Amino acid sequence: MVSANWGMTAHLPAWHATGEAEVVAVCTSRRETAEAAAATYGVARPYWDAIAMCADPDLDIIDVGTRPDLRAPMVLAALAAGKHVYASANFAPDLDRARTMRDAVRAAGVVGALDSVFPWQPAHRHAHALIQAGEIGRPVAVTARLAISHFATPSAGGAGWKWFGTRKHGASALRNLGTHSLHLLTWLLGPVEAVAAQAMIARKEWRFDDGEVLRPEVEDTAQLLLRFARGTMGTLMLSWSSPAKTGWLMEITGETGTLATDDPTGFACGPSVTLRRGSGGGRLEPVEIPEALTAPPGIDFATPPARNQSHDIAGAMKDMIRAIREGGAALPSFEDAFHVEAILDAARRAIDSRAWVDVPRV
Repeated sequence: MVSANWGMTAHLPAWHATGEAEVVAVCTSRRETAEAAAATYGVARPYWDAIAMCADPDLDIIDVGTRPDLRAPMVLAALAAGKHVYASANFAPDLDRARTMRDAVRAAGVVGALDSVFPWQPAHRHAHALIQAGEIGRPVAVTARLAISHFATPSAGGAGWKWFGTRKHGASALRNLGTHSLHLLTWLLGPVEAVAAQAMIARKEWRFDDGEVLRPEVEDTAQLLLRFARGTMGTLMLSWSSPAKTGWLMEITGETGTLATDDPTGFACGPSVTLRRGSGGGRLEPVEIPEALTAPPGIDFATPPARNQSHDIAGAMKDMIRAIREGGAALPSFEDAFHVEAILDAARRAIDSRAWVDVPRV
């Protein structure tokens, strides 16, 4: 695993919960932090050179959890060494590097999976099953919103993420929140063929509890209009500096029914997401999620994880192991990741041109 922060708190318990993976190496940028992380979390091998770790013949999967601008060389080194790769989201800082990583996993013949796990949340998985079964008819429109308060004032929650405000690192509300949202929307509704967008820096200063004031270079608020290839039309609103943490809301309107998922407390992950449905002019009513989705077989946390996301991350990791053993693609795959990056690239061009922009076909 590359990363001793998010990796150790969110990914490590998820790997353990699969019952099929042993985490034996951790890498950070400095020897002292790598050795400290290994000792703290009971990992056998500390590394402070990610490229060297990728060459370790005893490792099968490399979990790469660094910033987007640092990630591509590590992913490519792992793929060149024949390793399977679990990569953090967002996938890449730009479309060219996304294409390079997608092509590299194709050439290597290994499994590439992305840590964008909204599709593994139980309410979303049940919504997918209902759509596939025709329970709401042909999807006509989708409206989604993801609004969190990560960099709202006071910014205690964002103090460890100051690098998000610097453009060269490859993060923004559009890229980060958009990545997670679009992986879900494209899984539910199919590929996007065109996008219009606008974005802005609504909060001009990030004020942290240590007294530092940062003027962000990247947009914290974005809106997208989406035209899906199957005819669905969509809107997506994103913010990571919302004064109120209103969380996630998605409503899909079909020809005969409506589905909605809601997580007002957080990030559309874990047990807090609810599913409702309605039709015939009635109200949206709660839907019970099957136990096979809320307590999937083969996933067992010895203790409740510190991060809600770990529940859904474990599902993605379990599926990656399945793909390694049985063949096929993981969800989301590097192919999926490239399509989402193509949407984000088109959105960036749409913002600049103030016009609809076609999404390149994969």
